[in-house]
Amino acid sequence: MKSFKAGVFVGILSSVVVAAASALGYKHTVVKPQQKAAEHTEEVSKAAIRKSVSAHQSRF
Repeated sequence: MKSFKAGVFVGILSSVVVAAASALGYKHTVVKPQQKAAEHTEEVSKAAIRKSVSAHQSRF
């Protein structure tokens, strides 16, 4: 009975470790690149707006 309990404990523990590792891998491969792309798009958009405003201001 002792080995059964130990086996269940090891199985549960390994399942938790696998789930955490897969979540971390998903974050690094999917979430971070999307956030980086969104930040870059926002930066480019702000720069384009500034350039557009400065190009169309009148001197008078």
